Amino acid sequence: MRPEEVYRIRRENVQIEHGFLVIPYGKTKAARRRVPLTAAARSVLGQRMASDKAYLFPCETDSSRPVPKVNNAHDRAVKDSKVAQFRLYDLRHTWATRAAMSGIDLVTLAAMLGHSRIQMVLRYAHPTEAHQMNAMARLEAFNQAAIEQRLAESASAVQMVQ
Repeated sequence: MRPEEVYRIRRENVQIEHGFLVIPYGKTKAARRRVPLTAAARSVLGQRMASDKAYLFPCETDSSRPVPKVNNAHDRAVKDSKVAQFRLYDLRHTWATRAAMSGIDLVTLAAMLGHSRIQMVLRYAHPTEAHQMNAMARLEAFNQAAIEQRLAESASAVQMVQ
C-alpha cells in the first residue's frame, strides 16, 4: 500500500475475518481496491482494531484525524538503528519486487498495487540477477521436459505402428 493509504485506514475498511481491507479512495479507479492481507498484516491490524479510534493510525494530537506523515519518525528510527538509509516508499518497491519474484503475474500485481496500467508495475518490480538466472534455469528445465515428452510420444507412436 502507499504510505498515505496506510495512514488513512479506518475501522470500517478492515475485514480481517475475510482477509482483506478496502481502500475506498485514490487518485484513480484502480487505486480504490480491496487489498488482500498477509497473516502478519491481519495480526497488526487486529491489534490496532482493539482501539476505539476511527483511524487505525490516528494523529497523536487529534485522534479524529489520521497521522499526517511518518517521514521524520521513519528517518529518526533508521538513523538510530544504524541500518542503511532508505525511503519509506522503498518498502513498496521491495514488496512489489518480491511479489513478482514469487510468481505473481503482472496483471494481478498491478491490481494489488492499485495501478491502472501494467507499465507502472515495471517501475516497482526489480528482479535480482539471481532471480533472472533461476528463471532461465526453470525455462531450460521446462524445455527439456517438453522435448522428452515429445520423444516419448514419438516412441509410443512408432511402437503402435509396428
